[in-house]
Amino acid sequence: MNEYQVIARKWRPQRFSDVVGQEHIIKTLKNAIRQQRTAHAYLFVGPRGIGKTTTARIFAKALNCEAPEDGEPCCKCNSCVSIAAENNIDVIEIDAASQNSVENIRDLRDEVLHMPINCRYKIYIIDEVHMLSKSAWNALLKTVEEPPAHVKFIFATTEVHMVLATIISRCQRFDLKPISSSLISIRLAEIAAAEKVTISPEAISAIARAADGGMRDAQSLLDQMIAFFSGNSKEISEEQVLSLFGLTGSTDLVKIISAMFNNDRGGVVASIHALAVKGKNLETLFSDILNYLRGVQLCHLLSNPEAILESDPEAIKRFRELGANINPDVIQILMENLSSVGRILHDAINKQVFLETIILKAMRIAHSVKIADLVARLNYLRKAGDLKFLDKIPADAPAPAKTVVVPVEVPVAIPAIPEPAPAPKPEPKPEPEPAPEPELKFDPMPEAEPVKDELTPNSLWQQIVKYIKSDNFVDPAITHYMNEGKPQSFENSMLTVLFYEEFDPAHYTAVKKILPAIHKAMQEITGDWAATVDLVHKEGVRAIHKKAENEIPEPEPEELALAPETKEEDKPVEPAADRVNSVIGDKEVVDAVKEKEIVSASLDLFGGTIVDIHG
Repeated sequence: MNEYQVIARKWRPQRFSDVVGQEHIIKTLKNAIRQQRTAHAYLFVGPRGIGKTTTARIFAKALNCEAPEDGEPCCKCNSCVSIAAENNIDVIEIDAASQNSVENIRDLRDEVLHMPINCRYKIYIIDEVHMLSKSAWNALLKTVEEPPAHVKFIFATTEVHMVLATIISRCQRFDLKPISSSLISIRLAEIAAAEKVTISPEAISAIARAADGGMRDAQSLLDQMIAFFSGNSKEISEEQVLSLFGLTGSTDLVKIISAMFNNDRGGVVASIHALAVKGKNLETLFSDILNYLRGVQLCHLLSNPEAILESDPEAIKRFRELGANINPDVIQILMENLSSVGRILHDAINKQVFLETIILKAMRIAHSVKIADLVARLNYLRKAGDLKFLDKIPADAPAPAKTVVVPVEVPVAIPAIPEPAPAPKPEPKPEPEPAPEPELKFDPMPEAEPVKDELTPNSLWQQIVKYIKSDNFVDPAITHYMNEGKPQSFENSMLTVLFYEEFDPAHYTAVKKILPAIHKAMQEITGDWAATVDLVHKEGVRAIHKKAENEIPEPEPEELALAPETKEEDKPVEPAADRVNSVIGDKEVVDAVKEKEIVSASLDLFGGTIVDIHG
């Protein structure tokens, strides 16, 4: 009984023409063989399962082939047959994941000096070369730079960023790309036909999609499907592939995308929940949703999306049907909000809840009303004649200095205070009767001047305090702090309010913080949208008195020296009147104190006199 060989090994390409999806690499290598312009070191880079090691083996066969055919190995000579059987002594494959020490590399460095035994070149294929240690790289560095003429190095890696730059610079680098799903499907169909396996095209497409660009993974999945479902001699269906690998079918994907386009939130949540209950891979589902959105978008943008999309004609048809009646901006916004959260979904604890949340958020943003839509609607109504009044408004009319306040019910934090009703105008005086002279003369009737309800600084400030007090979102203590201010003047639409330092400075700071609300109240009350309030923190009596004390000149040293010593009990008692006069004599301090309204009011009320001022 022959040992079973898996499909991935059985159908491994043996010639350059058998390699799928790497035409740009194959052409270069074949030309190098034909022209005999081969380098001493090559580096193959790319994800797993796309043909790095396979290409390295074919290249090794072509280098040592006894009768190459247009750059292709003949696959018939002893060298080609032995390399294919993996028993050629001159082609050495090394797994750097297990042989990565500096001792292994030193042994290799000694072996390269020996001539090949049966072939033209001694070829070293080092797989997963990024696993070599730094000391091992350093030991190999000189050998890679200047190897013997009979030695070729072929490195393969999936993590090129871990390879030393000095090694990369000494190699010819080839980047292998993931294989498209369509090419994988074609290859799988050929293998299924050769293996006499009945499988539907939809099932093959599902396997190719699950392989994610890797031919080896696709062949391994096909091998698994054959072993699992082919025993009953029935055709392997798409549903069986989807159930085995946790993938989502095109019908379910179309249902979710349609719900997203129609802003059907309940439909999206129900579809995701149904797939999660069936055990579908939600990360793969999220990737499929992005691919569908991209497909629909490219069908909008391009006349031939088939040139970019790696999809079969049936999938292109579904994309066109989904995007037939949808605004392209909605698709773009959905992709912008979903494309950046894939990694977060991978790390999420509850993937179902997170997936539902991010999709619903993207839908809310995509289907919200945009300013451009409102402008377009207004322009349409204007052209239809429904907004005739807009044509009467000049395009660049300057804003008026004063506007009439019209009370409108709007949800604002500070309620509007109605303006005071204007005072009634006095009735005009009766006209005087004409004089009996021949020429009638009438005395001019004086025009009645309207009574203006002028606002004084104090009354205006009190109205502003009342306005702020009605705001439910403002600290009630603020109005008490505002009452500590002294309105000084109201000129040129500016109200100046003084806060003396006798009061707590924190109160002035608190009032300063709500200055925008005070400006708003000022403008509402006066009807002048340029009106402002200037809060001034002014020094009080203490500062003035202290300044006066500092300005008293100290006695000269000579005067102190000549002054006779006088005992405390011998000092004459200074009369109170003299003390008062000394204080009153400091006219600057007295005048400053009398300017205080509370001081002047107290003096007038009680008929008092300033006796002493101290801090």
